[in-house]
Amino acid sequence: MNRLILMALSGLISLPVTGQAEWVETSGPMGRYVRSIAWDGSSVFAATGGGVLASDDSGEEWEFRNTGLSSYDCKSLVVCDSFLFVSGDEGVFRTGDQGLQWERAGEELSGVYVKTLAVHNGALFAGTYLRGVYRSTDSGENWTTVNDGLPAKYVYWLASDGVSIYAGTYLDGMFRSSDLGESWTPINNGITDTSIMSIHFFAGKLFTSTLYDGVFVSENGGDLWTPLGTNIPSVKGFAGIDGYLFAASHGQGVFISSDSGDSWTAVNDGLTEQNVWSISACDTLLFVGVRSGRIYRSPDRGDSWSLSCNQVFRACIGSLEVSGLNLYAGSHGSGFYISNDDGSSWVRASSIWTVEIRDVFTDGALVLAGTDMLGIFRSSNYGASFTMSNNGLGSAWIQAFTICNGIIFAGSGEEGIYISSDNALTWTPASEGLASDNITALATDGVNVYAGTFDSGVYLSTDLGTNWTTVNNGLPAGVVTSLLFQNGSLFAGTAADGIYVSHNEGDSWYPAQSGLPAQSHIRCLTAEGALLYAGTDAGAVFTSNDQGNNWIPTGDGLPGSAVLSLQVQDSHLYAGLNAGGVWRSPLPLPMTDLTIHYYSSQIVQLTWPSLTGAVTYEVYRLDSPDALPGELIATQIDTVFVESVQGHSQLFYYVKAQF
Repeated sequence: MNRLILMALSGLISLPVTGQAEWVETSGPMGRYVRSIAWDGSSVFAATGGGVLASDDSGEEWEFRNTGLSSYDCKSLVVCDSFLFVSGDEGVFRTGDQGLQWERAGEELSGVYVKTLAVHNGALFAGTYLRGVYRSTDSGENWTTVNDGLPAKYVYWLASDGVSIYAGTYLDGMFRSSDLGESWTPINNGITDTSIMSIHFFAGKLFTSTLYDGVFVSENGGDLWTPLGTNIPSVKGFAGIDGYLFAASHGQGVFISSDSGDSWTAVNDGLTEQNVWSISACDTLLFVGVRSGRIYRSPDRGDSWSLSCNQVFRACIGSLEVSGLNLYAGSHGSGFYISNDDGSSWVRASSIWTVEIRDVFTDGALVLAGTDMLGIFRSSNYGASFTMSNNGLGSAWIQAFTICNGIIFAGSGEEGIYISSDNALTWTPASEGLASDNITALATDGVNVYAGTFDSGVYLSTDLGTNWTTVNNGLPAGVVTSLLFQNGSLFAGTAADGIYVSHNEGDSWYPAQSGLPAQSHIRCLTAEGALLYAGTDAGAVFTSNDQGNNWIPTGDGLPGSAVLSLQVQDSHLYAGLNAGGVWRSPLPLPMTDLTIHYYSSQIVQLTWPSLTGAVTYEVYRLDSPDALPGELIATQIDTVFVESVQGHSQLFYYVKAQF
């Protein structure tokens, strides 16, 4: 269904305000992974790449409960006091009503990637990427950093044995705190791999799995570790039930030990998917979550398994890019995907082995994927294959790209900006003058480069990154989520204050948000010609054709999930949603094809372009340009409408084509 809104003022022809055809869902990409499973004593919960699944009947039926979550890419679940907590790439949330309504647990972690949660001696601990460990002693109301002796950037797993709390990190090994996180000590004696995947305390022993070297065990609180002596590969987690210890393998399913880990046996009868990502004991039942996003259940200590949850969900698409016929979708938590048929099918890029894509960049055959732990993946063949390209890169977390005069800029979440003059083969730091290391957005006008930050507004470089200066006059404090330079103006989307525009290279900023909801959280910006598009956290897309002075809603049919990314390809606008995959909508028809003629003050004629396949055209009169369609005043079989009117100083029309 295509729609056009035509506007005329006081008998004079003016530029029309454009509507948008309805949004339709593409075939994906599909969401993946169940990363954590928890039981609150009555219900079972699962943290997935599409939000939190809940079952109130021991896994017979499941439903998503995501109301109140700002991100549906969920990582870790834990029960503390009377709350259930879930972490994700935008902080920690809690619920007191079994997930029916979530609320943010503490502002200190707002926007922080929290990988793991644990409860230790009544306190709640959060392990983050780039920000260390936080502790809350009041059920998540307030958080304090507790990082003395803990230099690691990536805290991957937290666990408690009742005496100490343990932090397993990516690249920096294991740490222990015996004073509620006030101080940390490395405990890696005997561990031959410093990337820790999981930690579990069982029968007086501490078990830990590593990325490459298997499982280690300690019987003295981590002072000394010994190899477990088993060839169970890639253990993603452990669980204990009825005196039995279970290990979940990413590749070989579930293993059981009846002798506290001395020997192990595979128990996979009925477990048709063996890429297991999480495991948990919930009362007398054992649950595992697998790579596909499904959940399996065993009532008999792994002797038999059956499918418990087959709930289909879409990926969280945080970035969209195009090159040629290819549409690229980078997801938060579900991998990197390519479509060359307008989203009818999607193929996952297997040569990018991380699931966390923060931004995508294209320049002809060159495709870059910025990730949250592994830096940059580079393709020189339109994404057919990727290799890591981190030479000179001092950060593994890359979340923004742009290109200016052949120089590629990469914005880090921790170390500022890097530049490359050789098509992303090598990188050098370019952060002189930046007061913030957390770069959230990059844009260019072809001469200057602009950097949006998490905590310091916008910066300008007039010398290709050699120096940076702040340009925040009139811009409110807060997170800059997106930047767009279009038609001589620079636009900044914010996390709480809508959109601002600068017409003088950032020297001064002004609100550009008429028609937007108050205090809009702008997730993304893009443009096509004179049309600007903005995606919001509330799940809407808005359009402006007058340089941001006015905005109107764009199309119908989106499910209400946050719009994380926008991109134009050929004749369609694509939107990446929070656990909604990719949606698309036809672009408006060319403005030059729309005409309005006045024969007198009482007679008006409208003409519009003929659309192939249209059966009829419905004509509505509107009270204002951004109003919803009002009374149907004519049904035309052609592309001309003539009406006699009296007493109107302003006339607004809406024409809808029916196919």
